[in-house]
Amino acid sequence: MGSRHHSLDLSELADVTDMVAGFEEHNGCELVTVFTVQRSEKGRTIVLVMTAQERMPGGMVAKYLASVSVICSALNLRNWNSVLTHAMYALDFQLALLELGHAAPKKA
Repeated sequence: MGSRHHSLDLSELADVTDMVAGFEEHNGCELVTVFTVQRSEKGRTIVLVMTAQERMPGGMVAKYLASVSVICSALNLRNWNSVLTHAMYALDFQLALLELGHAAPKKA
């Protein structure tokens, strides 16, 4: 399994780490990301659900801010950088709308 799927090298992992950390710092939140496999007649695809939660001190339950759901094959996303970047742009838009008072957050 590992020999067929070797696209995530350490430099890409460092890039992803930096992107997520930068997003969290800029937006003052924590990202929770869940990956699942969706099956259909057309085959399988990865679905990513990314949720922004307010940072809470001392292990308190986090306050939900916004979330997005990304179906990778529907958007032709083929690498982790593009999947995470797309999700963070969409989530950043949700957070901006919330900050401006234009929309209530929607659950994924």
